Amino acid sequence: MMPCLPGKKTTILHVIDALNIGGAQELLVLLADKTPKSVYQTLVCVIQPDLTLKSRIESKGAPVFCLSRSRPSIFCPGKFIIYFYQNIRDIVALCRQHRVDVVHCHLSDAEFTGILAGWIYGARRIITTVHYPALLPERKSGDIRNYLRIAATRFLYRLANAVVAVSDDVAQQLRNVFHLASSKIKIIINGIDVEAIHRTLPKPEHLLSLCALPGQRLITSVGRLMPPKGHGDLIAAMLHLMQQVDNVRLLLAGDGDLRASLEQLSHDLKVQDVISFLGSRSDVPDILALSDVFVLPSISEGTSMALLEAMAASKPIVATDIPGNRAVLRHGHNCLLVPPDNPEKLAEAIIFLLNHPQIAAEYGENAYHDVYQRFNIDETITHLIALWK
Repeated sequence: MMPCLPGKKTTILHVIDALNIGGAQELLVLLADKTPKSVYQTLVCVIQPDLTLKSRIESKGAPVFCLSRSRPSIFCPGKFIIYFYQNIRDIVALCRQHRVDVVHCHLSDAEFTGILAGWIYGARRIITTVHYPALLPERKSGDIRNYLRIAATRFLYRLANAVVAVSDDVAQQLRNVFHLASSKIKIIINGIDVEAIHRTLPKPEHLLSLCALPGQRLITSVGRLMPPKGHGDLIAAMLHLMQQVDNVRLLLAGDGDLRASLEQLSHDLKVQDVISFLGSRSDVPDILALSDVFVLPSISEGTSMALLEAMAASKPIVATDIPGNRAVLRHGHNCLLVPPDNPEKLAEAIIFLLNHPQIAAEYGENAYHDVYQRFNIDETITHLIALWK
């Protein structure tokens, strides 16, 4: 294990799969910015070629080291083994070159390579953060790959000093799926830069980039277009909204595997004219500032960064009644919670907030005060520093 030298800054190496736009990546931007620079040197190692957020992280003073390796299929075992071997080798070399004290991993490939690399190198602390409650890929029951993954992950977690769960639900899943001891799990809720988002003012000239027009009532959802996010239910809800609310438009900020099928669904339901697929965006605070209602229709969540950002923007919120959201929101206080997989209930809640602006404004103000008190990034970093030490 490497000793901590007197007078030397503690060097944290964050290892992450890719730097696409997503909750884990946005948290990394904040950690690069807000981790005290007088005491800590932040480095980032990204395994895969997507470097969308690289410049934002480097602008915060954190060098980014790119391995730029595409992940091969496990059905190509030779390439698969070489991929992991090369990543582990390069992360160990990076640790030695920069005398890294703490290796902190985010997302699955980073866990499999970063934990082993940190252990081989002898890092003082090895930490991994689990950002989502869906711990295994969606596969048929009995798929041997899931059994292999469970066995490998349980072994790796023994080498880590702590496994950070971003919500109570994630912590429970770690206990259920990997039989991880509660003493190894540390629950640290994601935080955001609340005031930076709250200060963002609406820019009407920004509407054109959103394919929206002045006077339209804007419903916004931010998140990767992936199965757990429930965007299909929100698109189906638009069919009900169009019949009861004039001049309404849905803004979907995010990209992902389901984009083509969701666009097709919008055509099938004949709601394509009132939906803007915006793709990955770096201007989410500006989009939120123009929005009337924020919707999170997820089937499962950890602690959604997009949800916290909507709260910081004082937006009235409609979200699904699932554990990750219940940990953040309170029905009838700062949001309306509805059952998952229920487009009709989604639509009813959105319509209620659009038709009751005074209640919507009250929910938005309550959301801002709650996120400011409970989910500020400074609080997250304080808890992480305790683990890094």
